[in-house]
Amino acid sequence: MFNEYFEEWEVKPEYSKVFISLWKGWLGKENSHKLDEVTEDEWARFNELLRILAKDFSLKAVNCEEQSLTKVTDIESVLSTYEQSMNKESSEFTKLILPDLACVISEEWDYTYIIWHKNNGAVEALAPYIKAVGLEHFHD
Repeated sequence: MFNEYFEEWEVKPEYSKVFISLWKGWLGKENSHKLDEVTEDEWARFNELLRILAKDFSLKAVNCEEQSLTKVTDIESVLSTYEQSMNKESSEFTKLILPDLACVISEEWDYTYIIWHKNNGAVEALAPYIKAVGLEHFHD
């Protein structure tokens, strides 16, 4: 199943991206100061999103190094604390597959996650969850 979504460490190029963020779009240079103003409670919305997704969907944690997937039976085991998250290297970012929606959700830089999808309804299915925790989603 790993190879359905990934080529080595990267999501396959045939997947489209939708960004999940604290904001409705890219901040741009004039608003980049907002990145320094994010509170721990605002950051925690991402963990809350993953928690509510785990209630309704099967999740698989991705290990790119081993090119493997592991069923997530306890979402808390894949979540990071605020401090851990602020000190992560990109290779440590969380990547999850939602097999029911045939999509990947990946943690990225600057308080952003990405939904990698194939225009199959995954974004529409996830939109209410994103809104429920006070996050936004947008595409380029």
